[in-house]
Amino acid sequence: MKITLFWLYFIAELAATVYLASVMEVFMVFIEIGFSAVFGVLVFIEMPSTFRESLWKVMQNRLSANLLSRAFSLRIIGAFLLVMPGFLGDAIGLILVVASAIMATSDKPPRKDDNIIDVEVIDVADGK
Repeated sequence: MKITLFWLYFIAELAATVYLASVMEVFMVFIEIGFSAVFGVLVFIEMPSTFRESLWKVMQNRLSANLLSRAFSLRIIGAFLLVMPGFLGDAIGLILVVASAIMATSDKPPRKDDNIIDVEVIDVADGK
């Protein structure tokens, strides 16, 4: 199954690259691939400082740890796709990086579970 998905992605990436290379000039294709790779590397480089800022939000209870982990997982995958050559991967990578930036910069407090009730249990089995 994994190999089939890989080949499906590879064929879609190849078809998108061939189609866009026929529409655009060859020089523009190389420029786009170069810019996306540089952007992906810059995303990797700035990731520690962004993570530190987002972790500070988690410690201040302005961001949930679950949302932070999902955001940075998306950011790593997106940056990797931007570094890899190809138009389809660049488009998906850009979407993932933007989505992760939106998720990591949200100032919503973590959602509290309304189904939890705080109770105090008193043992009355002794008859006292």
